[in-house]
Amino acid sequence: MSTIVADLRPGVPPAPATVEPNYINVSYGVKSWLLTVDHKRIGILYLLSITVMFFFGGMFAVLIRLELLTPKGDLFQADTYNKLFTMHGIVMLFFFLIPSIPSVLGNFILPLMLGARDLAFPKLNLASWYIYLVGAIFTLWAIVQGGVDTGWTFYTPYSSTYSNSYVLLAAVGILILGFSSILTGLNFVVTVHKMRAPGLTWFRLPLFVWSIYATSIIMLLGTPVITITLLLVAVERVLHVGIFDPRLGGDPSCSSISFGFIHTRRFTS
Repeated sequence: MSTIVADLRPGVPPAPATVEPNYINVSYGVKSWLLTVDHKRIGILYLLSITVMFFFGGMFAVLIRLELLTPKGDLFQADTYNKLFTMHGIVMLFFFLIPSIPSVLGNFILPLMLGARDLAFPKLNLASWYIYLVGAIFTLWAIVQGGVDTGWTFYTPYSSTYSNSYVLLAAVGILILGFSSILTGLNFVVTVHKMRAPGLTWFRLPLFVWSIYATSIIMLLGTPVITITLLLVAVERVLHVGIFDPRLGGDPSCSSISFGFIHTRRFTS
């Protein structure tokens, strides 16, 4: 919104218009965006980040569909196709679908609907975006190194014992991303509890606030379970401890139970 200040007396030239500062024009430059603690700017940073990841995941989907045009392996061999299928699922689900609504719309709209100036922990909010970027870099590095062929849920015991692809590198990226989700969910929960405008009781909250609040609770409860499962996959791959491999006394069904939280988070978001 801009305010025009003008003198209407005859013979007096109009004064230049003055633009009220907002989250877009309050400061310019890359540094002002990378060090911002404004929730609206951080929401835009998340939007740009997940858009980049969406194009990566979409590129894998296009390559998969091109291969499926004919029954034969014209473009890729079977192992390459499996890697494309896995990386498409990992990127689209973990780095686009799950953080899209909470991290983008939640950051931008939630404080506005609550009547708050910002989230409860602005610096922690910015840190969660940087953690998201670090997790994305690890996962994309796994793609550059050769990809993962385990399926997007890291099917055990194949992912923990038999796969020769870069499972650990991708698992580290998703594990780091989990900390970003936990911090974001914690920030949203505290904001809803402590920073509502006077008179905005629980039964007066907009439906969007309730949905973000419920999603944040699931992020706080479900993400640590997924993180622990990925750590167990890493332990079995590195130390050969029988956790998921039946030959070593493990149970592969344990990982499927924990990754069921992903479906819950996805449909809640």
